[in-house]
Amino acid sequence: MKKNAIISFCLIMLLLIVSIFSYNFYINTKTNDIRTINLKDLEYKEFNLSKEDYIEDFNFAYNTLKEHYPFFEVNKILYGIDWLNNKEKYEAYIADSKDDADFFTRMTYVLAELHNGHTHLMPEDFAMHMYMTYYPMPKNSWRHDIAKMYEKDNVRRRYNINNETVKKYVAENMKSDDEVNKTYSKNLMTKNIIKDKLAYIRISSLIGMEYINQDKDIVINYLNEIKDYPFLIIDIRGNGGGDSRYWQNFLLPKIIDKKYETKDYLFIKSGELYKKIFEQMHFNKDVKTFLDNSSFSSDVKDILKDFDGYSDGGSIIEPSDDSINFKGKIYLLVDNGVYSSAEMLASFCKETKLATLVGSRTAGDGIGVDPVQVDLPNTAFVMRFSNVMGVTESGSINELDQTVPDIIVQESEEDKTGYLENQKIIKAVMRDAGLSK
Repeated sequence: MKKNAIISFCLIMLLLIVSIFSYNFYINTKTNDIRTINLKDLEYKEFNLSKEDYIEDFNFAYNTLKEHYPFFEVNKILYGIDWLNNKEKYEAYIADSKDDADFFTRMTYVLAELHNGHTHLMPEDFAMHMYMTYYPMPKNSWRHDIAKMYEKDNVRRRYNINNETVKKYVAENMKSDDEVNKTYSKNLMTKNIIKDKLAYIRISSLIGMEYINQDKDIVINYLNEIKDYPFLIIDIRGNGGGDSRYWQNFLLPKIIDKKYETKDYLFIKSGELYKKIFEQMHFNKDVKTFLDNSSFSSDVKDILKDFDGYSDGGSIIEPSDDSINFKGKIYLLVDNGVYSSAEMLASFCKETKLATLVGSRTAGDGIGVDPVQVDLPNTAFVMRFSNVMGVTESGSINELDQTVPDIIVQESEEDKTGYLENQKIIKAVMRDAGLSK
């Protein structure tokens, strides 16, 4: 009997442990609904900051970037700025901050000297958007930690985050399909430049998957109309990015007739801030061995040797069930306004030769992951910054080289306006396609 009792007890304990583990796993990995947010009330407090507080916040930002930021060498090469060596100059400039708003303006200038669109202090409206974006992430995710940062008392005070402003955001952004369609109906334009021969789609922004119902209807109907055309232009000039799923899960799968695949690499520095990212994204620490075995150029290896981890990445895009299986030639129009997720699309098309790129060099920083965010200790402003160095399989550093088009067309702003048929870049496509009159 004693033996049976012990066995029964052990089984009960095992079941209890499994249940606790399963419950914790469920709690930590389930998504969170922004409509359930219920924040505590905060007592109103003035910040009342001193010159020393502003200097301390600058130094916190400086040291954080010194330990974690990936693009200092790129900034030296492209712009001749040794940002880390300018510390005394920046510190003196920040010390003259008259108030919090002036500090924000001065820090914006200092961070702008890094020439990276993902690196800046958060303005108020964008901060709320970031909180709402990362709150639904599983609680054990490093991305959800960004949302938790926005729940700190002083960060909430700085960015006016409370139950009332959260509810207002939810009401404005969780609209019906009809309301969303009206909001985003101007995101996409289609036109037959030459009937039966040259089709055209312009995409202004890679809007989130929850907002693309209108784009879906337009794209699907138009693609079915032009599926037998010999030439298709996709115009992403001035597209600063957004949600990469727009082209990965929606646009390209409805066009292509076969699988396309790229391989790339992410390089990251170490530091306490990256501990969770390192684990959850499975970074490998043996950078030296990887570089020794790679075919990267000596210049690229020299830049990457100071990183502490790397991971394999890339994209695989396959035709969807309702793809038009386009057999013609695709042209992708790009310029220096193409950035982030749109840059990722440009790089993907260049690496896979899915499309012929036409225009001018893009702006870069498209191979990577969500930028990291930290709150400054005194002002409670949030600093956002890029966290990884993205490198193509061929050894091109995306932030350094960006994406160079196959056909170079330098345009002025005037060249991008007016009738499509008269634009220099469209004429270049028509010449290449043998369609010039």
